[in-house]
Amino acid sequence: MTLLMQGAQLDAHLAAGVSSERTIDPPMMEERFTTIRGQRLRYLVGGQGKPLVLCHGFLSSAEEFGGRFSELGAHRTLIIPDLPGNGDSPPLTGRHSSGAMADLIFDLLTELDIDRFDVGGLCLGATVACALAKRAGRRAERLVLHTPLLSPDLMRRRYRDQVRLLSRRPMWDGVVWLSRQRWISDLYKRFVIVEGDVDDRTADINYDNQRRADPRAAREWLNDCLRRDDVAVVAARADRTLIIVARHDRLVDVDRLKELIATLPDLHVFTDSDQGHGWNEAAVHRQLEVLKEFFGNCHGAANGSNGSNGSHQPAHALASNGANGAVHARPVLRDAVTLPLSTS
Repeated sequence: MTLLMQGAQLDAHLAAGVSSERTIDPPMMEERFTTIRGQRLRYLVGGQGKPLVLCHGFLSSAEEFGGRFSELGAHRTLIIPDLPGNGDSPPLTGRHSSGAMADLIFDLLTELDIDRFDVGGLCLGATVACALAKRAGRRAERLVLHTPLLSPDLMRRRYRDQVRLLSRRPMWDGVVWLSRQRWISDLYKRFVIVEGDVDDRTADINYDNQRRADPRAAREWLNDCLRRDDVAVVAARADRTLIIVARHDRLVDVDRLKELIATLPDLHVFTDSDQGHGWNEAAVHRQLEVLKEFFGNCHGAANGSNGSNGSHQPAHALASNGANGAVHARPVLRDAVTLPLSTS
């Protein structure tokens, strides 16, 4: 069964249950640094096959995907940047809009000589993924948006009003201080984000990411999200798009989002009936099979409809599949080291 089906059918097909047993060891990821237009950028790369660019969420880093969705690296070359002002990527000198961050990633892909690629984004990272897809045009093929904040109208009103209030000065200074108090952060994630049970290592990484995030970058990114409307971007796409929503999401208005999705014939939806806006190990296991099926060749199936997946070779040998199936050697960048990501 493929994903060429209506959203309700897809929900029913995948709600039957997904095995929680890990069948593929996640790839080793290589940490790299580069400088683009004077902006230093850290990113992780690893895996094999067609490139898949992943954009992390708010107050996070590339490690958000490590050891979780990194299993996709058996079938895709994962390229996961620390977005500016997050992780080990310093903030931009200008405003942190989703478009500005997408432009930087687009230039990174150009530097890596990558032609066609898939792209995914989580939460606020979905706004960057949409901006990148728009900028890249047909070069950006399949698009995955995980618990996306597509427009202010598709956010729950209470959350939208909360963000508008708390992102103003001097309230924002208090928010920054509170976010760096571990017990307050844990309570917020459990009862507002509804993250569920996470292991201690993942919780430590999440908290460390919050403390490292640049306050100005975070505030500007939030405010940009309140002004963006990516519905038209998604509706105009010619290639396949998957949206993953969580039934108990307290940030996204899931019902309104699914009503919108139902009007778009080439857009598919998977509803995680047991999850809130956050996600834990159990949610990852449920969603991995969805992503593998959506990307088409993750079970050894034929190449994608555009014929651009090409042969799968090790990540150290290939960066991408270029136009007409041409293979590009991955350039060696400075300051490159190899490191494993958490498998938790």
